[in-house]
Amino acid sequence: MSVVVMEATPARTLVDPAFFERLSLRVAQSHGLDQERAEAVTDQAIAYLATCAQKPEDAPPLFMSRAVDPAWHAFLEYTREYDTFFALHGWPKVNHNPCDGFGGKIYPPAADVLPLTVAAIEPAGFRVAPELWEEGADCGDTCGDDGGGGNPLPTCEHSN
Repeated sequence: MSVVVMEATPARTLVDPAFFERLSLRVAQSHGLDQERAEAVTDQAIAYLATCAQKPEDAPPLFMSRAVDPAWHAFLEYTREYDTFFALHGWPKVNHNPCDGFGGKIYPPAADVLPLTVAAIEPAGFRVAPELWEEGADCGDTCGDDGGGGNPLPTCEHSN
């Protein structure tokens, strides 16, 4: 009996290579990152979105890291490509409804929630760059909750 070993893949393979290059260049230029870092950030944002879109309804909310969040925002600016990304894979679109800090809504500490996000991305089949998932997630500086299945922060969400 042989064991099949599944190797994690880069999430960048989920989008057209030319679009990935264009998106990562925008992330680099908009956020003062070198191209290698921008590509890593962009890959992780795509992995996060693919994981959120496929997440079971009863799974806990997933949160975005401060380091990866700029790539999600850049992807959202390409509305056609963003919509096509989800439609092409048959996934529900992950909407962006950021918490603006009003109403006293705050996200849990990054140390509590980012490991859950990493733990969800890996079994979804994507490579994880752990160093990009160490920086905080809260209402004041980044986006977080994907809102699927029992969102505890109904006004600060990323929902399908």
